[in-house]
Amino acid sequence: MAFKKILIAFDNSAPSRVALQKACDMSSKFGSSLTALFVDNKGDGSFMDSKKFLEDFASSKDLELEIVEREGRVYSEVMKLEKDGDFELIIMGTHGHGGWQKFWVGSNAFKVISSSSCPVISVQESSQDSTFDNIVLPLANSDTTRQKVPYCMAIAKAFNATVHILAVSKSDSDKTKQKVHSYVRQAERYLAERNVRYTVQDRMGSAVPETIIDFAQEVNAGLLLIMTETESAGVFMDTYAQQLVNQSPIPVMSVHSRDTKLIGNSGY
Repeated sequence: MAFKKILIAFDNSAPSRVALQKACDMSSKFGSSLTALFVDNKGDGSFMDSKKFLEDFASSKDLELEIVEREGRVYSEVMKLEKDGDFELIIMGTHGHGGWQKFWVGSNAFKVISSSSCPVISVQESSQDSTFDNIVLPLANSDTTRQKVPYCMAIAKAFNATVHILAVSKSDSDKTKQKVHSYVRQAERYLAERNVRYTVQDRMGSAVPETIIDFAQEVNAGLLLIMTETESAGVFMDTYAQQLVNQSPIPVMSVHSRDTKLIGNSGY
């Protein structure tokens, strides 16, 4: 859970510049190496402008930054480099008004998130001034929902952040409440044993994506974590995850249940 290698999908748009800053923040806490990937799918020479910005940014931060240029489809090149480089985290901008907007918005953005073998943090331009001081941890009616807790803990420890546990589901049946609340108690123990500050809120029987985003704004969160792909059962289905990635003004970390780094680390 050390995020020693971070890959930044960069296209010189405003959201990708914010993503670059978030990557820099993560690197300062985890001692990560940083690689910025620019995919030239137009052949218009825009890489030189992006390269200059990246070089100037790295120089101003006294930061070591590897810059990689590839040609082809953005999604394919990100996945190839992530696999070849054995990266532990991808950070990317979403909803840019230029650059890769047509690739990131909607189903194509979700391709990167759902296909990567490591967590992905998606960032909007509106999160430029946010920090990781407050982190939202939604826990839902899913057997995999707890698997994101170790990542949440690692980031909270690094940034001395408060974790805001949110019990959430569209169902408010007694059976669902019992299951979700048991997950909440387990997460509380896990965080308390590691001296991580936390709060707990219950928002059962509500629209899941909207509830998570509203709650994250209430606590001034700088990050929220979701499971993708398998956190369904009427809770985090693909369309819900896409809504969170595309609509959340707060950066979203998407974690996969197939992530091999999670094996033996969940504490449950």
